[in-house]
Amino acid sequence: MADQTQGGNTARRALRLLEAVAASREPVGLQELAETVGLSKPTAYRLLRVLQEESYLTRADSGGYRIGTQSMALAAQVMPRADVFVDARPVLQALAGLSEETATLHLRAGDEAILVLGVDSAHELRRAARLGSATPLHRGCSGQAILAHLPVREVAALLKRVDSDLDTSQVVQALSAVRDQGFALSEGANHPGLTGIAAPVLTASGRPAASIAVSGPSARWTAEKAREFASVLTEHCSRVAELFAPLPPADRT
Repeated sequence: MADQTQGGNTARRALRLLEAVAASREPVGLQELAETVGLSKPTAYRLLRVLQEESYLTRADSGGYRIGTQSMALAAQVMPRADVFVDARPVLQALAGLSEETATLHLRAGDEAILVLGVDSAHELRRAARLGSATPLHRGCSGQAILAHLPVREVAALLKRVDSDLDTSQVVQALSAVRDQGFALSEGANHPGLTGIAAPVLTASGRPAASIAVSGPSARWTAEKAREFASVLTEHCSRVAELFAPLPPADRT
């Protein structure tokens, strides 16, 4: 075994905690994690808090810990289909260049849309693409572009789950418009002062594999400009959709 770096025990303990959470399909409590990794509860709690603050872990409603959005974003870069994200980057670069705004790729994770790939605008004042940032599927263009193409029952269950006070009829109406026009538009829905437009990346079966958004400061990237860019965005989404085509069967001979 390679020599261990002096002073690296804290980082190693945090990694062991992350691995323990990732190995479980259910949220894991503090006591169980401390025992699994061999740490005292105060030490385990302190490290878990750091991992939570950095979005590598998140707290479940049950009180246990589960994998967070930042871990998901990193996993997307190294999963077996990592070539998809390598090949998608030039498409985002093209969109960022054509729009002069930030272009981002989002995947669904539960009830949220996770930013897994981004190309920033060259403007000094811009929307910075932060890997792992999460937004609710029902609020904002990147999530609604995905949500609008999910089965009706799945959408209804999600809307009931996320917010008991939510005006679901208004959201359903918005999702219908997204399907009809082929894109979602939002102004300040998740990020005040930003306008975004997103379109779905659909598989051959019509299932949303992802969404691509272009966003920027509302004073510069107006709703009118975003709508004018819709056809360019949907065309580039079609190119990325080809990357999500099923892999050919493995040759077993």
